[in-house]
Amino acid sequence: MSMKINQDQIVPSRWQRIIFDCRRGQGHLFSYLMNRFRWHGYPRMRYTGRLPDHVDVEISSVCNMQCPMCYTTTEEYKKKVKRTLMDLELFKKIIDQCAQEKVFSIRLSLRGEAFIHPNIVEMIGYAKQKGICEVSTLTNNLALTPEKFEEVMKAGLDWLTISFDGTGETYEQIRKPAIFTESYKKIMDYKKIKERNHSVKPVIRIQSVWPAIEKDPEGFIELFKPYVDEIVSNPLVDYLHKDSEIEYESDFECPVLYQRMVIGADGIVLLCSNDEMCDYPIGDTNLESLTNIWQGKKLRKARMYHRQHRGVQKMVPCRHCYLPRKTETHIVNTGQRKLNVEKLKGRTDEIGK
Repeated sequence: MSMKINQDQIVPSRWQRIIFDCRRGQGHLFSYLMNRFRWHGYPRMRYTGRLPDHVDVEISSVCNMQCPMCYTTTEEYKKKVKRTLMDLELFKKIIDQCAQEKVFSIRLSLRGEAFIHPNIVEMIGYAKQKGICEVSTLTNNLALTPEKFEEVMKAGLDWLTISFDGTGETYEQIRKPAIFTESYKKIMDYKKIKERNHSVKPVIRIQSVWPAIEKDPEGFIELFKPYVDEIVSNPLVDYLHKDSEIEYESDFECPVLYQRMVIGADGIVLLCSNDEMCDYPIGDTNLESLTNIWQGKKLRKARMYHRQHRGVQKMVPCRHCYLPRKTETHIVNTGQRKLNVEKLKGRTDEIGK
């Protein structure tokens, strides 16, 4: 059985990842270590529990950028996905259920930009008050300001991932309409705010797609190293669904169906974090409880397909997903370190294609 545990491709050393994990788990380190055991162990045991350890609660399906490799710019997305902000009362209802079932972590982002939501500070504070150990979100850094960063820090945000594809002109071509110097200065300001408040949290991860930094990965690392907790790169994924000749792992079984529940901004529960077009909805949190959805027929059927290694054949999101695809690893020597760069087999490294 081939069961990939989805994770980002680490650019720095493994030692730096350990440091990052210690900072990320600060304040609840034992619970965090148990969470990591369950995250990797439950898929192998095919154990579901009443709810997963992690729930993605998308508070915005609207984005304020036009990135060439992103599905949110496509007509398919505009046609299929309701672009909206999550209702605050629905959010609280979801968090109440997560807290009751002792869900370890929630993430406030998926397809859109979380910091567009006017209630994000209140949402973070509510989740922390209810006892959620780890609250995180992803941002493109455009709507986030140093002032807002300080607010979410004080509200209890544990982990912030910032998508930052390349530097200079490369960054500005990809991350329109952001300006590189402005975005980079914000990163430096966040570090100052944390130091001024003697705060380790939120830990900050910078992530980039590999093609945006492949000409000078060492320069990219050195640029951000003084200001953030971790720097990673990701393979260029076929989010635009343009690849025609795809090689899949023959015995792939998806771990995500045991790791996390994904709730869209309208309250509809997606099959997984890679079902960005909501092609396989499994429930509606406006009408059903989270536990009923997690244990429901549609998700049980999806898990059965994957146990039979037929997920790709039976479900559209799985055919488009990067996890079942065969990969190849390339060794890149930067002069100071060797990087293991994973790429999807047969996938072009040209952004926007």
